[in-house]
Amino acid sequence: MKQKKEYDMALLRKALTGLTLRVAVSGYIVYLGWKIVANVGIGDSPIPSWGAWLIFAVFAAVAVVFCVFAWKQYLLIRKLAEIPSAPQDTDVPKNQDSGNTED
Repeated sequence: MKQKKEYDMALLRKALTGLTLRVAVSGYIVYLGWKIVANVGIGDSPIPSWGAWLIFAVFAAVAVVFCVFAWKQYLLIRKLAEIPSAPQDTDVPKNQDSGNTED
């Protein structure tokens, strides 16, 4: 029977908070890129159209990379938050002699 893993809840909450904030920052980066493109569309920007789309593409790529980084950090901290459980081996006695004797 497989036991459910136990976690240090404080560390797990810290990991989840970090993931949430990093994803929010990634969303904001995409929003900023989109606002640059939108301002070019209505004529309020000195940036040429191709430049605005290039900036948006770079911002979007950075946001994706940051989300991947955030997910990897979350998984790493979650793994560190695991509480090791005692082994459930009851078949083998603890003081079993392996046959080696020292004289």
